[in-house]
Parts: sequence; structure tokens; C-alpha cells
Amino acid sequence: MKKILFSILVVVGTSAISSAQFIVKDSYYETTDVSNQGVVVGYTTWAGPYSLWFPETQTNDTIYGLAPGNGVGGRAMFSADGMKISGTDNGPFGPEMALYYQALGTWSVVGSLGFSVDNTLSNGYSISGDGATVVGNAWADTTGGLAYTTAIAWTQAEGIMDLGTLFPGKSTRANAVSANGAVVVGWQDFNGPWKSAVWRKDPMGGYYVNEYLLVDNAGNPNDEFNQLGECTAVSADGNWIGGYGDFATNGNPWIWSQATGMIDLGTLAAGATGYVAAINQDGTMAIGRFQQGPWDPELPFIWTPAGGIQNLNDFATNSLQLDLGTNVIYSANCMSPDGHYIAGYGIDTVSFAYITYRLSTEPLSISETEIENLSVSPNPFENTITLKSDEEMTVQVVSLRGEQLMQFSSNGIEQIDLSALANGVYFLKCTTKDLRTKTLHIVKS
Repeated sequence: MKKILFSILVVVGTSAISSAQFIVKDSYYETTDVSNQGVVVGYTTWAGPYSLWFPETQTNDTIYGLAPGNGVGGRAMFSADGMKISGTDNGPFGPEMALYYQALGTWSVVGSLGFSVDNTLSNGYSISGDGATVVGNAWADTTGGLAYTTAIAWTQAEGIMDLGTLFPGKSTRANAVSANGAVVVGWQDFNGPWKSAVWRKDPMGGYYVNEYLLVDNAGNPNDEFNQLGECTAVSADGNWIGGYGDFATNGNPWIWSQATGMIDLGTLAAGATGYVAAINQDGTMAIGRFQQGPWDPELPFIWTPAGGIQNLNDFATNSLQLDLGTNVIYSANCMSPDGHYIAGYGIDTVSFAYITYRLSTEPLSISETEIENLSVSPNPFENTITLKSDEEMTVQVVSLRGEQLMQFSSNGIEQIDLSALANGVYFLKCTTKDLRTKTLHIVKS
């Protein structure tokens, strides 16, 4: 079941030359992922339901599931086409790793190892770009009185796969997975803090045992000062992996590839600890944040090979020519696989209230300018909508995948039959003769 809500939205930083956008919602919303289509998923309440935020259309769509809290873990993440979301939901015996199907509007649990701690069995942390592989962690055998978790992966063909641990009784977790499911990354516990873990697909089925990533490939793989910290992100092509800074890298975030080895991304503040939240599809952009002292604000960063590491506020202002207004970005939580969108939270320096943002990293040729007196009703709808406008325009019906499904002209009040569409979320992209545009979010139920 879904619930449609409306939120206040502010768009700043647009011009006739560039339409890189900084879109703000004036409330805190924990963003966990942003799709290639620009839709954001996250939650507002600890242990509450997940919801989708459509920045251009001022709407939220509650999709339920279980956000972190009260013993439940996991993270809502999109497949590349935006049609599936990984996470955690209630199963018959308690919360389990699950998939949300946009077309159906329902969650489906995919399983666990059958062991429960605090009434939770497993948690979903990521999904492959092709939507075929979900990864996370599950409680392992607790019959001996020792509770630990193990990384797991799921596919329709192979079901739940226990990815295992290098040390009996020591926990692992899978945090991210490449687009085709061939590379899974996460962490391995041994002596604390959590260290890097990489599992690679075995063509015969399942995955090979996990391996550490090393600061120096020629060094001792068993030396904790040579083992990179927890892996938090992997590029869609599986070639680039990023993660947490710890004592092995003096707290600096890092990225790694087979060809280059470890690349230390540097720091924005002495003594801060940083981590990579996301890497784009080919490893040419990484985002994340630094944690300073307990009362200091976080520092968001973006890294590119040409520009190195930069404060995201400076990048948005100087490179994207965005006017952030009175807002300061505190966190870069997530990035779309294609690198076009970044989302997170910040502060309005006038009201001192939390804000949520989504910015686009690539300017377009024409900015989106509001078309006045444009409305659609009913919404949600069953078969027919009424589009009202004072202007002549071309209207495109677009799917969440970005596919154009229909196109028609409108002038005044139009009754539009959309009965041929399957139930789900769509966009109406409206364009006037002078190229002003507005996008409306509609739901067929």
C-alpha cells in the first residue's frame, strides 16, 4: 500500500544558461539512495517506514518497509532502472531482507539463515543494478550462545547464500554490490575496527571466500595496519571500491582498483575521519563525508581525478555555479550510479532548521521554468485524468525508467484516458511553445 503526501519544496541555483539544480525540502529526511531518474528514497522516523521523495513535483510516496531502529538494520537502495528497492520488511517470523517492487507497490521478503536475535533475522543493505542480487547480513547459528552476523546474498536462482567469514564466530556484512552482482563488498570483524571484505562470484555458484583490500599489495595481508577499512561502496562496473578511513589510512577515505591499488583521497580537516558513501558507475566520481569532533558539523566531500577532494559546498558553488542561498550542506549521503544526482541533508543558517537536498551535477541546456495555472486531477487516478492549463503545450507521459509512453497536445482543459497504463508512478512532462517546462508526478492505482 502507498500513501501520497505533499511537501514544501524550494528550487535554487537555476538560470537560463545552466539548470544544474539544488532542490531543498525544509525538513529532515534521512536519504539512503537516489536513482538515475532523480527519485530519492529514505525515512523521517527511526524504525519508521521508507518513503520516496520526488523533488521536482513536491510529493512524497510512503512505501513502508522497515527503516533502521529497534534492532532492525538495512538500507533502502534502488536498482539501476529504479523499479526495485532493497531493504528490510516484516516476514512471517520477524524482519528479513526484502525487495520492494515499484510496479506492484509491495515488499517481498527474500529470506534469512533462520536464526533470530531481538526478533530480527536478516537485513537488506543493497541491490545490484540489474535488480537480480540483494545483499546484506543475517544472524548466524546462535545455538551455541554466540550471536554473530554473516554477510548474505540472494538471487532468484540460488536463493540465500551465506558468504561466510574468515574467522569462526566473527561477524561479516555485505554493504554494496556491483551492477551484475559479480562483486560484493562490506566488512570483516576480527579485532576491531571493521576491515575491508570483498567477495567475488564463483561461476560454479555462490561466492568465493572474502579477501582483504590492502594499503600496500606487497605488504603483509595479516597486518591490520595494512588492511583497508570497511568497504562501503562499489562502482557499477565492479572495478572501483571505496570505504572508511581508519588507523591504516590516518582516517582518510579511500578508493581502490585492481589496476591502481589504494588511492588515498586526502582530508578536508586535520584529525577528521572520512568515508566514501558512493562511487559513480565508472569510478570517476566519489562522494562522502568527514566526521570531526562530537559537536562539530560533518563535512561533505566530492572527489574527481581532475579536481581531487573538495568540500561539496564549494563544488556546488564554484563548479556548478549554484546559489545555495542560506543553506549549508552537511552530508553527501548518496549518489545515483550515473553520477547525475547527489542527496543528503544540511542546515538553513537563518532558521537553523535541518533541510534535505538533492542537487544535479550536470547542467542542461534549458532550465525548467514554472508553467503557471497547470494542474492535474484526480491524483491518484484509476483510468482518466483532467489536465488544466491556460497555455498550449505538448505533454509526454514518462515512466520511472525514463521511457516515453505517450505524447499529446493540450490546450485548456483536457480529459486524458490513461487506462492502458499499468498501476504505478508516472511523470507528465509538459512543454510550452517557448520551451518552458513543468513535470507533474501522477499515480495510477
